[in-house]
Amino acid sequence: MLPGASFNGRSFLGTLALVAFAIGGLFIVDTFLVKMEQAEDRAEAARLFAEGRKLMDQGRSADAVERLNDAVAIERNNREYRLALAEALLAAGRLDDAESKLNDLLQEDSTDGAANLMMARVMVREGKITEGISFYHRAIYGRWTNQAAQNRDAARFELIDLLVRQNAKEDLLAELLPLQDEALDDLATRKKIGRLFIVAGSPARAAEVFRAILRRHPQDADAYAGLGEAEFASGNYPTAQTDFITASRLNPDDETVRKRLDLCNQVLALNPTRRGLDPAERYRRSHQLLEMALDEANHCSGAQELLDEAAKAVKRAVPASRQGEVSEMDIDLAEQIWQARKKDCKQESAVPVALDLVLAKLAQ
Repeated sequence: MLPGASFNGRSFLGTLALVAFAIGGLFIVDTFLVKMEQAEDRAEAARLFAEGRKLMDQGRSADAVERLNDAVAIERNNREYRLALAEALLAAGRLDDAESKLNDLLQEDSTDGAANLMMARVMVREGKITEGISFYHRAIYGRWTNQAAQNRDAARFELIDLLVRQNAKEDLLAELLPLQDEALDDLATRKKIGRLFIVAGSPARAAEVFRAILRRHPQDADAYAGLGEAEFASGNYPTAQTDFITASRLNPDDETVRKRLDLCNQVLALNPTRRGLDPAERYRRSHQLLEMALDEANHCSGAQELLDEAAKAVKRAVPASRQGEVSEMDIDLAEQIWQARKKDCKQESAVPVALDLVLAKLAQ
């Protein structure tokens, strides 16, 4: 081999090494610059997201949409930013845009609990209650990355509030049953569940909840008041009276309990079928009941023949020997008048609550 050839080979290899080193250096620098730019973008997106959330807290949802939209434009795959944008759109009243953003999120992951919850809110705002309930259920049984149990309970209670507003008692009861044995140590939640059972038309279950509370907290005035409401809703007025008295004794400043106790006393004082009444008192109450029913029916009932019969009945003199017999006649006549009034009076007027409750109890 010629000496010059060896030298040229070494020179070529050295040059090649320098070029490779330069390329490698440029790659490292380029990679570093790209990562720096990405870090800056992430920081800017995070800043915009934080500003958007702050604007949301201030009630400036339209401004929040702009900030969050910019954050999403920088980090298109960030689900947290996209969900926050949908929330801001909903708060700003842009329901179609919010629904579109949430549809994209749910197409990527239909089990996302937070996205399903937000979609439920959108559906309710749009008046699509059935669809909203469906999305609430998906949120309750969906996937939550943080505080899953708390978020599921919050979604269920949000659904429960919706069902209360819709007066959907059967659906409400179905949502309450899974909660009945939960939150044993959360006293406020237990009380809320008990009262919701009353709203759902299940006062017996409500009474169970409040009795369980009182076994652990025997001096809890709210629990006694709740138990009184449950017994009252069941028509067990003497028991409800006792519970309200206890609640009032434990918390004398509770005006609501005092009013419920007053109503309970009125019902018990008016009821002519209460046990232990002597014939004279039974007659007095049945006569008073008929007079009150007639007075209310005279405002709008069209059953004139029935009203005339009742008007004669309240004026007649009744000897003591016939008071037992007449009591039954007066009670029956009062019930007939009340049924006629409900049929004829299309527009509800202010009716004495105690009267309505007593006649409803007698009709059972």
